[in-house]
Amino acid sequence: MSTFLKTAIAAAALAMMPMAAQAATTVSIVSFTANQSGPNLTYADNGAAGWNLSTVTPKAVLVTLEDFSGNFVSGVAADLSFTGTGTSFAVNTSGSLWSQAFAGGTVSFTSTSAFMLGSTVYAAGSNILTLNFSGGELSANVPGTAGNALVSIPGDGFSNVSSDFLSFPPIQLTDFSISLANVVPGFSFTPGGLGSQAEARFQNFNARGSGDFTATVPEPSTWAMLLLGFGLVGFARRRQVAAAA
Repeated sequence: MSTFLKTAIAAAALAMMPMAAQAATTVSIVSFTANQSGPNLTYADNGAAGWNLSTVTPKAVLVTLEDFSGNFVSGVAADLSFTGTGTSFAVNTSGSLWSQAFAGGTVSFTSTSAFMLGSTVYAAGSNILTLNFSGGELSANVPGTAGNALVSIPGDGFSNVSSDFLSFPPIQLTDFSISLANVVPGFSFTPGGLGSQAEARFQNFNARGSGDFTATVPEPSTWAMLLLGFGLVGFARRRQVAAAA
């Protein structure tokens, strides 16, 4: 194969990369709701050591899943494990909205019963999604209760991502959010003052959380073109090695 042709194939494959990034679909690949009465998350202000938001017992959730191929299943029974920690104090972002930044944490969903996605059966105990994260924030209107609190973590803070039914790449996680409801005793600051007091953090509370992960995936046709381009490059290299031998 001529040098010109090999160069042209390589250039075509590289040119497809930004095309793949542009021709992408954003989907909610994992969403969940609580599957029990009472809270599934608790917040604790640990004083000088900082604070944490984590799952409590019971922590059963119902999960809706969608994979790269468009297969869809809802009502999958799973256990949620979430732990987020921070040392930041409350920051007023707008009006009565306040936020505290996460330093990092972990989140995982493990199926507690078998489920089928597409033509594949996944056993109980399957890893629906597990990852570490850094950054993100817990925000709420203060004073307030249900419907005005949110955990938001951007996808660029995710690491060590694994799943039994998703492939990374082509899937790239873009965001994770949890909406907090039934917040007891509600949002206020400890030791009080609604922000007029420096170094205040949210007061301890329990809440019922639901949320979802969103992801971008290349359109199937674009992903196929990208794989074809790199396949041609690999073919050209093999031909070159064979000719040299």
